[in-house]
Amino acid sequence: MTGYEIMNKTKRRRVSSGTAGSMTVEAAFVVPLFILCVINLLFGIQVVETSSRITAALHETGNSICSYGYAIQQGIGDGVPTGIGSTVYAMTSVSGHLGETVDRRGGITGGRAGLSYLGSSVMSDGGIVRLAVTYGLKFPVDMGIRTYRLGTSYYGHAWVGYDGAEYTSADTDEDPIVYVTRSGTVYHTDMSCRYLNPGTRSVSASAVDRLRNKDGEIYHVCELCGGGAGVGSVYVTDYGNRYHSDLYCSGIRRDIQAIHLSEVGGRGACSVCGGW
Repeated sequence: MTGYEIMNKTKRRRVSSGTAGSMTVEAAFVVPLFILCVINLLFGIQVVETSSRITAALHETGNSICSYGYAIQQGIGDGVPTGIGSTVYAMTSVSGHLGETVDRRGGITGGRAGLSYLGSSVMSDGGIVRLAVTYGLKFPVDMGIRTYRLGTSYYGHAWVGYDGAEYTSADTDEDPIVYVTRSGTVYHTDMSCRYLNPGTRSVSASAVDRLRNKDGEIYHVCELCGGGAGVGSVYVTDYGNRYHSDLYCSGIRRDIQAIHLSEVGGRGACSVCGGW
């Protein structure tokens, strides 16, 4: 073997050794990054799964409470679950629907005991059921954020009874029944009036300036709850001209009451369903 061949072989060995070292360094950076991406993807799936389970538990509990609304309002005890008209019952029911699986692999900080029900109420304002839950999800990898806060809610109105005989009395024609809301300034002759059933929907806060209601009007910020800071979602109605940051704002919520026309006070007739 000549001296040139020996030098060339040594050079090839050195190049091969350097290439392997470079690949090792690249792998040391790429593999952990790939693993981190996979972990974050799995965490995103876990967020969706946990949120769906909690939302389903809230709806199961809320619908159950609403179905007993009349019995709760009238104080009927036969066949009614004990304490169903309380937030303690609601919390226990939601926890039962979630089960121990959430504690083991739900990712919630503190498990079911870590759920906060602040803002929940049962059978308030004539039968309103509000169930609100906030919770923290633990990141699988420490990225400087200890927990990721999430929340979901349920809103329902329990049926608390309707006395049809009251509205067929002899004085109905002279003093007819009309419908009002707690914060409304008009009375309605038709309970199905579109202003009593506003058709609420969630829209992007950044796009609300470009939207129009079904009358072609633009939406303005609500004077009661404000419209948020231009990020996230806000709530609008089909015929209203305000957007809201709070789904429970009295500008959206309709606590409908049936009263006699003589009791409307200073309210005027609705421009849609009219008056007498």
